[in-house]
Amino acid sequence: MRFRVEIDPEAKEQRAKLPPGPKRRVKELLRELEEHPYGPISRRLTLVSDDVVYRVREDGYRILFRPGSNRREIRVLRIALRAVAYKGFEHPGYRD
Repeated sequence: MRFRVEIDPEAKEQRAKLPPGPKRRVKELLRELEEHPYGPISRRLTLVSDDVVYRVREDGYRILFRPGSNRREIRVLRIALRAVAYKGFEHPGYRD
């Protein structure tokens, strides 16, 4: 069973700006997410809010996604360097 992977406009822009190597690997990871989004390559984030967000790591980059409106769908929120990927997601141990 395949999952439908929807990519938000912000994430599409971020993906377009990636260097060729990471861009190729992100494309492979998105294909893997179609098969097993909640498998060994992803981990659920622990957030202060009730948001359900998962991440996939690839070197210094992160793919952040959440379950879609349909059970067989996920929505990619960000594809960015770790330093900026988590901005706006409040973690319980985060301090200014």
